[in-house]
Amino acid sequence: MRKGRKIRIDDWDKPARGWRKYERLCNMQPKVRIHRKGGFYYISLFARTKDGIQLDEIKSSGECAEVISESATELILSLIRPDDEWCIITTPKRRHITEYHFATDICQKIAKGVKIKFYESAMQCLNRTRINPEFYLLRPIKEQRVILFDDICTTGSTLTAAYDLLKDRKQVICIVGINNH
Repeated sequence: MRKGRKIRIDDWDKPARGWRKYERLCNMQPKVRIHRKGGFYYISLFARTKDGIQLDEIKSSGECAEVISESATELILSLIRPDDEWCIITTPKRRHITEYHFATDICQKIAKGVKIKFYESAMQCLNRTRINPEFYLLRPIKEQRVILFDDICTTGSTLTAAYDLLKDRKQVICIVGINNH
């Protein structure tokens, strides 16, 4: 008789081998953290957890978008003085089947709460790779201070590629809704 694979409690978040995968979950309890990725820092608002709602379900939920946008708005208002120098953009839309775009919904709510301009679909992706995406700006962004928002960060490559387009600005604040590391 074969026994199942034993997993130590402190190894719960390591990827499984073979066909088994651990569900990616978040309990939607704020856990604000600062992370370093290459030559820049980003702030995550929530983190992957052992229990909670599946990330795919979160990405289709207007209620979860509201929770993340409220947390982001509160954080942003504690960091900046909103004026005409600030705007918010999100990473490019990629691999979206439905019309609802989670990150866009969050950014619209943040822009309204902080009273800054939101550039919807400001960036486009030239390729479909997850590891080394190539982005370009679709329109000029006049503001010199930019808040760059990404809904979920797993490897950080999307955020890095988007940041590289904006690093010549006076200031870029990178915010991630859910850190999936």
